[in-house]
Amino acid sequence: MIGARQAAGIARLGRTAAVVFAVVGCASTQFDRALDAQRWSDAAAALNADTSVLDNESTLFRAAMLYSFPNRATYDPMRARELFERLLRQYPAAPTRQSAVDQLSLLYTLQRTADSAAAVKQQLQSAIARLTADTVQMRRSVDSVAVRLRAEQDQTALLRKITTRLENDLQDREAQIRALHDELNHLKAIDLKRPLRTRGGGTAKKPAPR
Repeated sequence: MIGARQAAGIARLGRTAAVVFAVVGCASTQFDRALDAQRWSDAAAALNADTSVLDNESTLFRAAMLYSFPNRATYDPMRARELFERLLRQYPAAPTRQSAVDQLSLLYTLQRTADSAAAVKQQLQSAIARLTADTVQMRRSVDSVAVRLRAEQDQTALLRKITTRLENDLQDREAQIRALHDELNHLKAIDLKRPLRTRGGGTAKKPAPR
């Protein structure tokens, strides 16, 4: 993605290129005719078929511009930079020199922006992968804890049932013990009231319990 400044630069250089193309004159090659008709892919094919047209200063500039625009199917920033640099080397005093310098600078800026975006993208992808792995691990931990918690809950419920049953049994035993104590005390009370028989066949009072 390019910024507003880069987009403005592309538009400005596009207008500059249109002026330069108009000054060049009539189209004389298949490449020129396709380019003037804005058949960008046909122009690139013609250029690949006959690279000798690049020996001309104006054609060299037009070819470099053909590969300079991101909104064209022929966009090839590396190829465009090579052609602009060739133009500046071979024709240092060319009328299109300043436009070539500006466009070359813009292409390098776009490349740095693309490289920076690619680096940020890589960092983001790495961060996403790391967080995804952490999330998977955390999910496994949560699931494991949930399984253990359910097991503990089941065990707790079982222990609660066992405890309740034991408490009921304990209450029954305590009730039985109280009943036996009551019966024992009742028997003791009856025994205390019964008179003692003496050797002579008489009766005597039982001593009161101490």
